[in-house]
Amino acid sequence: MSRDAASLLTICPLPRQRVRVLVPLSQVLTLPEVAATSPVVLTGDPDRTPVRWVHSSEVFEMGPLLSGGELLLTTGLGLRGATSAAQERYVEALADAGLAALALELGRTFSEVPEGLLRAAARRRLTVLALREVVPFAVVVEAFHRLLMNQELAGLLRGERIWRELTAVVLDRSGLHALVRRIADLAAGDAYLVARDGRLVAASRPDALAPPATDENSRPVEVGSTAWGTLVVDARRGHLRRAVLARAPQVVALELSRANSTQDRIAMAGALLYDLVRDRLPSDDELRARCELAGFPAARGRPLVAISVAGDRRVQRALLSSSTLRTCTELFGACLVGEVDDDVVMVARVPRGGEAALRRLLGQLSQRLSELMERTTGHSVVAATAGSAVEDVGDLARSIAEAREVAAIARRLGTRRGAMLARDLGIYRLLVQLQSGPELSGFLRDELGPLLDHDAAHGTELLATLDAYLRHGLGKTETAGALGIRRQTLYNRLVRIKELLGGDPLADYERRTALSVALHAWQLRTGLHPGQRLPSATP
Repeated sequence: MSRDAASLLTICPLPRQRVRVLVPLSQVLTLPEVAATSPVVLTGDPDRTPVRWVHSSEVFEMGPLLSGGELLLTTGLGLRGATSAAQERYVEALADAGLAALALELGRTFSEVPEGLLRAAARRRLTVLALREVVPFAVVVEAFHRLLMNQELAGLLRGERIWRELTAVVLDRSGLHALVRRIADLAAGDAYLVARDGRLVAASRPDALAPPATDENSRPVEVGSTAWGTLVVDARRGHLRRAVLARAPQVVALELSRANSTQDRIAMAGALLYDLVRDRLPSDDELRARCELAGFPAARGRPLVAISVAGDRRVQRALLSSSTLRTCTELFGACLVGEVDDDVVMVARVPRGGEAALRRLLGQLSQRLSELMERTTGHSVVAATAGSAVEDVGDLARSIAEAREVAAIARRLGTRRGAMLARDLGIYRLLVQLQSGPELSGFLRDELGPLLDHDAAHGTELLATLDAYLRHGLGKTETAGALGIRRQTLYNRLVRIKELLGGDPLADYERRTALSVALHAWQLRTGLHPGQRLPSATP
């Protein structure tokens, strides 16, 4: 192998990891085990709903436990007694987690799918199925697993051949246009490479216009972990199109890197941010030079701030990052916007007016992006978060790390506040460092265990009452109003809390502080607000 070939394959090696297969829900519905449930599609399009896995659960608080792309099977037991508003919160949490589809078995808990659930699903464009016949969920999961294994095996064999064919074009230095033509040949159709700004860079038929990009016919092309553009494959044979799209974007990125095509501003910004967070820049001088090339002069005298956008996981990063670039430029002026792992990150100058102005612009950024994403995709933006302001580009890595950390916490908590600075969630940032350790588990058990056990056994709301009481500064009138209960009911609950916790914990400053920290830690660990009323609880 030549030195060039070895170098290229080091940059983008032949993938040997397990292929991530996404099966259209319409294909899942044809499985005999699934068809036996007599499924009825109530919202969504099964042809446009890719499924990564099938899971069953009756847990109401299921959203934080999902990874995205699942078909969730449920009898609705966790929704028993839930109000319409609680049903909508349930769907919102599932959609935020990236659920592909929800299948509700009728006859055990519900005779028909609740209106609140359908209303929220239609708003969030979540596919919902009604299963009118009873089939053990385990049978459905096993059938999907067999289908997945068969498709993975076929995909691996086909993918290896496609990879070899396309990398051969790169190693032969035949050029970008020859690569796109070969992609079209392998897909038995046409192929188009569209830059992020909408320019048609290469096409298998130069005289043709690229069709609109969809989830089925396109994939983003990433250079340096940043969306450079989109590869569109227009082919009738769906299995070939999917197989080519599973491999071709990586090879196109390889060719773009080989040909030094990263002069595109967006790709350069993403590559720069990627190197920043991984401490790959040897000097501040190189950092400033690369900022200049990416269209962001790093002049001294104006503080800089990193911002991360926490969005619904089902929003395509390419769409979110391109929308973020346009909106950020309008609000902040010159900026860097790129993708770092799963996050959309930007760097801008702190606006004149300091923190108040920064919060205002962050709020506008979050609102505009949320409206745009919900209008075009049905999904949402959770928050726009900012790290600490820094005086020099050499300190940007710290601000980026803080912004990404706060975005991850906001997504975990389901927080939909438009603008958040790193210090707004300071207690959660501290608790994140302890989240996986045994010490925090022991602390939670010591502080809140008696209340959690009592609520679980008796359907009470002592945890919610404690949270509201502390949040309202021990004001009984305000707490009763927030909980929607009478003052006497509140007094009775407070007496019971004292009995369970021992002593007079609400009168002691240290114990009140410990309880408040424990409530925040519980929220971070579960993804639930302590004051959220669960559907099974009694008033």
